[in-house]
Amino acid sequence: MKIVHITYSATGGAGIAAYRLHKSLINNEIKSSFISINLTTDFSGQQIEDPFLKYKKPSIVNRLFNKLKRVLLLTKKQRVVRSFTKIKPQLNFEIVSLPFSNYKLHKHPLVKEADIINLHWVSGIIDYPTFFKKCKKPIVWTLHDMNPIQGLFHYKNDKVENFNISNKLDLELEKIKKEAIKNIEKGVIVTPSKWLFNEVVTSIFFKNFKFKQIANSIPHHIFKPQNKNIFRKKYQLPIDKFVLLFATDSLNNKRKGLDILIESLKYLEDLPIVIVSVGKGKLELKTTLKSINVGSITTEVQMAEMYALSDVFVLPSREDNLPNVMLESFSCGKPVVGFNVGGISEHIHNFETGIIAEHINAKSLAKALRKYYNSKEKFNEVKIRNYFLKKFNESLQAEKYIKLYKSL
Repeated sequence: MKIVHITYSATGGAGIAAYRLHKSLINNEIKSSFISINLTTDFSGQQIEDPFLKYKKPSIVNRLFNKLKRVLLLTKKQRVVRSFTKIKPQLNFEIVSLPFSNYKLHKHPLVKEADIINLHWVSGIIDYPTFFKKCKKPIVWTLHDMNPIQGLFHYKNDKVENFNISNKLDLELEKIKKEAIKNIEKGVIVTPSKWLFNEVVTSIFFKNFKFKQIANSIPHHIFKPQNKNIFRKKYQLPIDKFVLLFATDSLNNKRKGLDILIESLKYLEDLPIVIVSVGKGKLELKTTLKSINVGSITTEVQMAEMYALSDVFVLPSREDNLPNVMLESFSCGKPVVGFNVGGISEHIHNFETGIIAEHINAKSLAKALRKYYNSKEKFNEVKIRNYFLKKFNESLQAEKYIKLYKSL
């Protein structure tokens, strides 16, 4: 049995989760390959150069022919792209994408060789109309956000905020996606969280699909409890302070809620807090509390050190599925404070694995952080670690996926 995983990038939350699954399958003696724009591995587990995904400049004749077609007769794809280009400057969003791509992945050698196609975050790499029409192999689609069940946007809040401007285009894109997905003869949707599972089941996109909930996994041999003081000394942090850790790809990502965390700190200035942030951008506090930003982290080992030196991980996302950072924190035995959104609230159990803030605002977050500070002795690193091992270990995830693949 050969599985090929397809995701746009091997980096970012979705790409990392997809690659971890790929590696876990290999460790369980399943032949697995991986395709993305920045990393491709074959069925022997070797990283390879992938000329299939290299940009090929069209010839002068093809460029002239394409230009003539655009002048004389616009295709549906060209009309949609033109509509999107027109409204894009008016939109406010984290990320948007169209269901089109110049890559014809149904022709990729690894796709042709595979028995099962496991899609992940596929915007920009999968061309919905051609791929789902041409590829007749069973498809497992692991969802990492809501884009496959929406039109333009990847997150519900963005769709709501831009409704008046984008609704017409959204409806057209939804129709294109639904028509393309109808071509899938045998498919299963996998969601990491119950929240996303419920969103997908009640949507109108995957009526002929089966649905499974399988959580992501984290390499627990890397993300593990370690001596806090060793890494506080390494990063020149005071041993006796209360360290809050916040991590995201970009500190400017509104959905991740750094602005809420910053605002909440003014209610916590009486506590001996130091804020450590991970991610691109600047951390500008409106408080006298001390902070450091370590910038982007590219290795799992260094990220594990960040959890080790912290007292608590703060996850103030306004909207999220099942963030890797939450699972990594649990794997390191560290509690999480966050909001009652998405898959976050499914695993933050008050006074066991963390604290849930009652409302999505700064005062409520500050209240939850203070509640944790005043009761931190109640939290047990071993119990949090054991909760992780019971729910999110690699063997369990691989076992569930292998069973699913075999059923197809």
